[in-house]
Amino acid sequence: MDRTWTLHWLQAAGSLAPWRARIRAEIDAAFTACARVVVPPRVDIVIHQIPHWPVPELGFGGTAPSRSTMFLGFDTSHAAMEAQLVGGLRRVVLHEAHHCLRQAGPGYGTTLAEAMVSEGLADHFVLEILGGAPDRWDVALDNAALRAAAARVTPVLWDADIELNRWFRGDEREILPWSGYSLGFRLIERYLAQHPEQRASRLVTIPAAAVVDAAWPTLAGSDGRGAVWPSPAGSAGAPAPPPG
Repeated sequence: MDRTWTLHWLQAAGSLAPWRARIRAEIDAAFTACARVVVPPRVDIVIHQIPHWPVPELGFGGTAPSRSTMFLGFDTSHAAMEAQLVGGLRRVVLHEAHHCLRQAGPGYGTTLAEAMVSEGLADHFVLEILGGAPDRWDVALDNAALRAAAARVTPVLWDADIELNRWFRGDEREILPWSGYSLGFRLIERYLAQHPEQRASRLVTIPAAAVVDAAWPTLAGSDGRGAVWPSPAGSAGAPAPPPG
C-alpha cells in the first residue's frame, strides 16, 4: 500500500520519544482503515507538543487547515493522554483526514452552517469506519438543550462574521460546550436517515447548503413551532466559499 501520509516530528517544544511508537501505530491504523473506504489524501502530518491546546478530554487533538496538511498536538502532562492514546488517536486522525478530503472540494467553510456540516460529516466518517459509540462531544446535548441550541443557531447559520470556536467549545455563559459538534452530528444523522443509500465517505463534496436545506428543518423545527433556515442566496446547490 502506498503510504501517502508523511510524518514530521517537531522537537522545539519537547520530545515525544516515549510515545512515538504508539503515535505512529495509531496513525498507521487510521491510514489502513481510511483506505478501506476512500483513497487517503496525500498529507503531511505535523506532530508536536503543545500544552493546553488539545481536546481537554483526550490530552491531544488535531486540525486540518488545508487539503494536504494535518497537525496533531499533544499535551504529555495531561492525565488523560496515556489512557486515551491507543484507540482514541486513530479516531482523531480519521476525523482530520475527512477534513483534508473536504478541503480539496468545497472546503471546511467559514459560516456556522458549513462548519457544522464539515464537523458532522467527519465524525460520521469515523463511525462509518470504526463503528462504536459517538464521541462525547457529538452527544453532549440532551433533546431539550439540542432544540434550544438549534433555535439560537438558526438566525446566524449563514453569517460570515461569527466566532466559530464559541459555538463549538462553548462560552461559559450562553452556549454549552460542544454545541456545534452535537448539532452538526445530529444534522448529518438526520440527512443520512433521509438518504439511507449515502455514507459520510460519499458526501465529501456535498455543499453544506444541500444538507442544511434538507435536514435542518427536521432538527430546528422538530417541536412543531417551525423556524427559518434559508440557505445562502436561496440555493441548495450553492458551493461553499473557499477555505480561509
